Amino acid sequence: LAICVDNKPYSLPINFVKVNEEIYFHGAKKGKKIDILKENSFASFSVVQSFSVLPSYFSTNDNKAYPATHLFRSVIMEGEIVIVTNYEEKAKALESLMKKLQKEGKYIPLKDKIYEKAINATGVFKLMPTSISAKSKVGENFNQNRYQRVKHHLEQRGTSKDKKSLNIMQEYYNKR
Repeated sequence: LAICVDNKPYSLPINFVKVNEEIYFHGAKKGKKIDILKENSFASFSVVQSFSVLPSYFSTNDNKAYPATHLFRSVIMEGEIVIVTNYEEKAKALESLMKKLQKEGKYIPLKDKIYEKAINATGVFKLMPTSISAKSKVGENFNQNRYQRVKHHLEQRGTSKDKKSLNIMQEYYNKR
């Protein structure tokens, strides 16, 4: 998450969850982030899903450096951050975050009264996007020769990330 005040950017990693089209995150009710948001509530948020790094020789055998690349998908949102004060909305956002982080459940739902003090003490924020853009580079533009060569090298290297990259690469390549 990137915010800015007095022409000075401030970027911070956050635990987040998407609920409908808004991004919720939590944090302290005091500190630099809050001070900045009081001055300027506009923000930019980006997420990257990283796939395999492709050395240049994965794409060509002419020893040129420029085919080296990295497969990824990304999203950038710009918008305004609102401090959530409504208890029910805060609890719902934090519950959504728990479902993301602990898919198997095995916790008392956040609507339970035992969490009331903690929820009231926690800062919850939402980014209401005004623009969303995305970029994908997963081999969808490779010609047949490059696709087969990269596929071969990924299969040969065989890491778990490479296997995931192969699946996403094939999915996008087959849609062409």
